[in-house]
Amino acid sequence: MAQPLARIRLTHRQASDRRGSRRDRRVLDATLKYAGRFSEVEVLDLSERGAFVVADDEVPVLADTLTLAVELPEEGTSVLVVGRVRRVGLSSRELGRRGGFGVEFTRFYSDGGRRSLSRHLAA
Repeated sequence: MAQPLARIRLTHRQASDRRGSRRDRRVLDATLKYAGRFSEVEVLDLSERGAFVVADDEVPVLADTLTLAVELPEEGTSVLVVGRVRRVGLSSRELGRRGGFGVEFTRFYSDGGRRSLSRHLAA
């Protein structure tokens, strides 16, 4: 009789345990520049390190680079960042889910934008 190789104990951690940064989970308007085209998108989960973006148009490919301008209503401004696609979630009519993708911010266009985002998240 064969013996099991190993038993792995999986532990579930809350998202707040995995992600130490402050987050804004409201729907925010943004403009995406990808593959030379601009499109209006929604940001559903914004932090200082990245965001989850919902797009009705083309969903970028994993590891692609893009530019994102996110409106910060409380600051009365927007933050402009360059990011890399780290996760892609396709849409599903059956599940009623729109397509989206996770973006890791790789560069802020200005220190002022970074400070605005930090103030926005602290509010």
